[in-house]
Amino acid sequence: MISSIANKVVNGYIQEVCAILDYDIAYVRVIYVPKIEPIAGIPQHAAITADGCLIIDETWANQEITNETPTRVRCEMYCKVRMLYQQTKSQTDFNQYANEAIDDAMAFCNGLMTLKGLTLPMPPLPQMVESLLKRTQKHLKEELGINTDYYLMPKELVKADNVWIFRLSQDDEHKYADRFYSKPVKPTIRVIDTSEKGSEANPFEDVNEAFDYIKELETNAYNNDALLKDIASQQYFYDLNYHQFRVPWASPYVAFYNDSNIPSDGFIVNQNQVHPDGTFHFTLKPNLQGKKFLYRGQSQDYTKPCTPNLFRDETKSYYLDDVIWSQEMELLLMTHPLVKLLEQGVEIMHDHFSILMNLAGLAQHYYHKTRYLDLTSDVDAAKFFAATNYCGMLDEYKPVHETNKLGMIYCYELQMPFAFTPQKGYELSVIGKQVFMRSGAQHGFLLGMDRGMDLKTMPQVKKFYFRHHPDISDEIFKQSDYGKKYFTMDILEEAWKTEYKQRLENGIVSADTVRLNVSRNSGETYESISKKLKDRNIIVDDSYHPSFSAELINKYYESIKDGWWEEFCSDIYFHGGDAALYKDCLLRIPEQPEYKWAFENSKV
Repeated sequence: MISSIANKVVNGYIQEVCAILDYDIAYVRVIYVPKIEPIAGIPQHAAITADGCLIIDETWANQEITNETPTRVRCEMYCKVRMLYQQTKSQTDFNQYANEAIDDAMAFCNGLMTLKGLTLPMPPLPQMVESLLKRTQKHLKEELGINTDYYLMPKELVKADNVWIFRLSQDDEHKYADRFYSKPVKPTIRVIDTSEKGSEANPFEDVNEAFDYIKELETNAYNNDALLKDIASQQYFYDLNYHQFRVPWASPYVAFYNDSNIPSDGFIVNQNQVHPDGTFHFTLKPNLQGKKFLYRGQSQDYTKPCTPNLFRDETKSYYLDDVIWSQEMELLLMTHPLVKLLEQGVEIMHDHFSILMNLAGLAQHYYHKTRYLDLTSDVDAAKFFAATNYCGMLDEYKPVHETNKLGMIYCYELQMPFAFTPQKGYELSVIGKQVFMRSGAQHGFLLGMDRGMDLKTMPQVKKFYFRHHPDISDEIFKQSDYGKKYFTMDILEEAWKTEYKQRLENGIVSADTVRLNVSRNSGETYESISKKLKDRNIIVDDSYHPSFSAELINKYYESIKDGWWEEFCSDIYFHGGDAALYKDCLLRIPEQPEYKWAFENSKV
């Protein structure tokens, strides 16, 4: 019997072939059998029938996937579905064992593997290598309109002999850059007249009506963005920095890809940035398929500029006494076993995944002042913040019942391809899913802003006003499980309430935090920062180091036993034909001996 994971991987590879060939996947009827008999002594793992069935040896497929060696399964699926496609087109009898059919399928297979960022191990005979490379090159040009060159990979990079790779020709590199890295179009959010619906003078009747309009506006803006639609249907990612095709999850655009296997509320493993040592960081990015806007909901329009909480006191120009507390929380976060593990990175399918924990962003979500404004890709989250008020004394949200002030929604237009590239005075970044669940529940993004920036005046931002209705506010609050959906209790919340809040109120900060601050401020010393803190009635204490208490860490380890890791991974997705296998490997990380320290309390 075929395993669930093997079946998903097989179907993933079939989907990749059908997408590139524009071939209806309904034509591919898959039948698993216990064993396919050899032909002329040669083992057979898959075959096609004259009536259009794809026969697969389930024992072989299960074994390959279980051993995490799916390349042969990929090659078989690529070749056999290509043959089915050719058989459908053929006006005569099609022979899957004929040399021309095999040559065509192998050229197609190598071409598609190239587009998926895979290297091509070749047979040892030089004349066979050259012939296959030329057929692959010809296929890429004639069927896909892609001009390429090929070259032998240096052995020290791949630790194997005779491994080849294709890259775009110089002209096609320029075409790719022009297509996917062109200048963004001007914002399409139309400036509305003061008398129009949604203006302050003529607000929407309620928050639901406001979002009905906003979603229609977003759909139209998306449909008019040719680049974003090209990105969504992109069949391959070509890295212009490395001059090579890369695996799909390495694309900065992967969260925008059309992928029916990923739900709209999922989080996508997305390569984010390059480390100084050459390794890559990844984020768990909210799904942005079909998205053109991010949102920010507010229960009222404050008369002051819309700016991060760090800058809201206009009498201040120096922020050490605010920033120091978020830096203290960063040090606290870095002592969590899972934060340490994911930042160091884990091996999944022979690839290294270092998941970026947005420490400053987490501090923003847990009570501290930062230079970030929260945005969300989730309509329900935006509605929640638009229809509730936060009470600092009680540390809780309550539905808005007052109708004398208008609520508002900010829409931030994503202008690809540089939406996540730092701009003058601001930069948009991902917080997404983190070890601590609040940011993931809110499908969060962060807009880092310099002092003096105002969200209201940014050209890619539009604000819409609406009237509050107590019944609608109550319903939104109820649907959020009375706020618990977005503000779940975790050990970071407990650490704040039981210890760190008191330290802040007493003005006591650790010496470790001072050292962290000094490391980020050229020209400062431990003594100079300590003096500035003292002038602001903050005491530096060298007797403690920010860390979770043994009791809270024990709670974390107990939660792992109760299925916390499986729940954490449940809405994380990879993009690509073997996405299910990557996900399965992620789920089994706690079983790996080298990672057990992050999941089991060795001190018990």
